[in-house]
Amino acid sequence: DAAIVHLPVDDPEVTVEPLFAEDLLLLVHSEHPLAVHDQLPLAALAGEPLMLPPLGTALRRVIDRAAGSVGVELQPQVEIDGVRLLTSLAFEGYGAAIVPATAVPRWLQGNFHRIAVPELPRRVVAWVQRRRPNPGTPTRALHAVLREVVAEQGANQPGVHVGADAFPLGRSV
Repeated sequence: DAAIVHLPVDDPEVTVEPLFAEDLLLLVHSEHPLAVHDQLPLAALAGEPLMLPPLGTALRRVIDRAAGSVGVELQPQVEIDGVRLLTSLAFEGYGAAIVPATAVPRWLQGNFHRIAVPELPRRVVAWVQRRRPNPGTPTRALHAVLREVVAEQGANQPGVHVGADAFPLGRSV
């Protein structure tokens, strides 16, 4: 009946409600040479081996489009389908990974470093729901709880943006 996805979704059979936007960031182990930076321009990653999502995936298309817009071709060290696995490998020191902010919970501590990359666009996470039939009680209840959690907790997560300023023009994908 419904799903939580990242945009864009182009299907006339569903309604789409953006919930929040999240930064894409570079995640490295604290001993990685790039860990000395809090922010890096995307161009600085040219030639740097990166753990990336596979070609053709939505997240990889967003990353490659951003790189292309600044004239950079990123060098994959490895291509892995799974944000959590990319994050875990970066935590363990296997390389630098570009991941969404929600892949690194705010409460998590360890030997890793988040690096902002301003040219990477925000990823918009949304609730999509079939237009027909009307959602049942469980689906409506889940939607209400989800909206409440995002409103109360979303801004507490580093790199997550909620509210009217979450989706600035030119930053959402």
